Amino acid sequence: MTTADITPTATIAVYGATGTTGGYLLAELHRRGLTPILVGRNAARLQAAADAAGMPAAEIRVADVDDHSALVDAFTDADVVISSLPAYVEIGETVLAAAVEAGAHYTDISGEQLFLKRVLDGYGPRAEAAGVTVVSGVTDNNVSGDLLAYLVSRRVHRPAEIVLSHLSRSGGNGSKGSAKTVLASMDWFRSGGWHYEDGEFRTGPVTRHTAMTFPDANEPTAVAKFPQPPVLTIPRHSEVSYVAGALDVAILKHLESFTAEALDTMPDAPSADLRYFVVVDAVGADGDRARGVVSGVHSYRDSALMAVEAAIRLARGTTKPGVLAPAEAFDPEDFLNALAHHGISWQITG
Repeated sequence: MTTADITPTATIAVYGATGTTGGYLLAELHRRGLTPILVGRNAARLQAAADAAGMPAAEIRVADVDDHSALVDAFTDADVVISSLPAYVEIGETVLAAAVEAGAHYTDISGEQLFLKRVLDGYGPRAEAAGVTVVSGVTDNNVSGDLLAYLVSRRVHRPAEIVLSHLSRSGGNGSKGSAKTVLASMDWFRSGGWHYEDGEFRTGPVTRHTAMTFPDANEPTAVAKFPQPPVLTIPRHSEVSYVAGALDVAILKHLESFTAEALDTMPDAPSADLRYFVVVDAVGADGDRARGVVSGVHSYRDSALMAVEAAIRLARGTTKPGVLAPAEAFDPEDFLNALAHHGISWQITG
């Protein structure tokens, strides 16, 4: 399935359309000929977002993030809900729970391992009973990492050992919303979160893979454990003995320096240049290796594009109900190929 195959008939509700990523969501929906339902607590701001995206006739529905009944009413006739929020670990479940109760498929742009674990552990039976599909954590990093891991793990002798990382190619800054997300889970970020080893999720330090040689680099970069959400989804669909997330040590130190006081001085919008690599390395049981790389244009824009791609596929109603990993819900190669016309490329070597 490609963009050309899609008939723009889906009814998609967006919660959180007034932020940076929300703007990208609306622009992509508009490009595809879809006029979404915009849901939020401020009608004037929602209308301004619709006007900016060139869709002044968009339907506006007011519902506060902590008003469950209002959210259910707002989502009731939607095919899919896209949730675009900061700090899902604090406020994300209300939108998810309302979408499921309303009978709408659901996706979001969460990058939080703690939130994704709640979704995977707590919403499967509820989504199945409602006949809807939930695919959480649809971001440039999470979708790319999960789909690439599915593909590279099948290039080596299994069970495979997987390490994944996200690398900024431009060094730009993120948004204030992203900083709020980091602050909400700061202790978890500092701890490194979960990794998967010998059939279970574990916390604590790891000693494997303390350096990675990234694309376009001649020398290895020191990395440390980082709570990448695909650590939680990859074991659901691939035969693996070990999965861990890693991040450049220098970037980790910068993230750990965030404070509430520093947040007040940050710009609301991210940098204009946020090119990135998502890198997934697989080591097979016989020592054979494969590497998958997604090369992206702008982390926030690309996350929005992927969320829209996921939502439109979910709206077709052909995905089994329940809470699914990206590679359980979508064909990995087909999904990645659908992003090519946005300048997002991928390759596997080894």
